[in-house]
Amino acid sequence: MFGFHKPKMYRSIEGCCICRAKSSRSRFTDSKRYEKDFQSCFGLHETRSGDICNACVLLVKRWKKLPAGSKKKLESCGRCKGRTQSEDYFETKESENSIWKQDKKQPDQ
Repeated sequence: MFGFHKPKMYRSIEGCCICRAKSSRSRFTDSKRYEKDFQSCFGLHETRSGDICNACVLLVKRWKKLPAGSKKKLESCGRCKGRTQSEDYFETKESENSIWKQDKKQPDQ
């Protein structure tokens, strides 16, 4: 229909400027539209720009819908702090294991 539209990008060479994901089932877009909200939404101390994945776009949109005066930051969502994926993976696995151990019931003595 329209031949001039930008093709959908499912991979990014540099990765998402927030979570550093390099491929996604959903597409990447340019972050210019959302850059003004990054610091207050994700609690970042530096400016970031480039491609942003759809998951991080949805986080920004969800943050914008929070009630006025809300101090909630989404810095724990994604890998906003620039950590590597392996660090995030191991932290997630450790927390899942500790939750599973807490839920496991002890036999009555």
